[in-house]
Amino acid sequence: MILLRVFIPFALGYFLSYLLRVVNAVIAPDLVRDLSLSAVDLGLLTSVNFLAFAAFQLPLGILLDRFGPRRTESVLLLFAAGGACIFAVSSDLSGLMLGRALIGLGTSACLMAAFKAYVMWFPKERIPLINSFQMTAGGFGAITGTMPVEMTLQLTDWRGLFVVLGGLAALISAVLYFVV
Repeated sequence: MILLRVFIPFALGYFLSYLLRVVNAVIAPDLVRDLSLSAVDLGLLTSVNFLAFAAFQLPLGILLDRFGPRRTESVLLLFAAGGACIFAVSSDLSGLMLGRALIGLGTSACLMAAFKAYVMWFPKERIPLINSFQMTAGGFGAITGTMPVEMTLQLTDWRGLFVVLGGLAALISAVLYFVV
């Protein structure tokens, strides 16, 4: 039961975090075509995501200690959801950058919140195993950010993809808040 109520929701968050981290590589040709972005612009978009993610790590630790992993990650994933939606509707580089920054902020807790939750909920002798499963969930997110995203782009454009990813972030946020 703990596996379903604790591991699965946090693993889904980390899956999404990794998917959002790598998706720019697949949608890059569409961004170049639709918005006339340069290689420098694409690099900047990716950098903004990582910068926001990294910049929030110190405040994240304080929030995890004060409010716990469930509340912290569920709230932050709402920022990722909003960022994905902003990214989807943006028509210029500044809007895309704002969206990616919010995505980076919003996914900044997806690994550390899970690790903290697992220490709280699982016996210490199971922590290495459950942490390895968590890392595997991220790997599946990275894999999903390749061919499955390319296949999805046959059904919709990059904007539709990011609306779906934003909805998924909101759904995972709700699962974390109400299930864990």
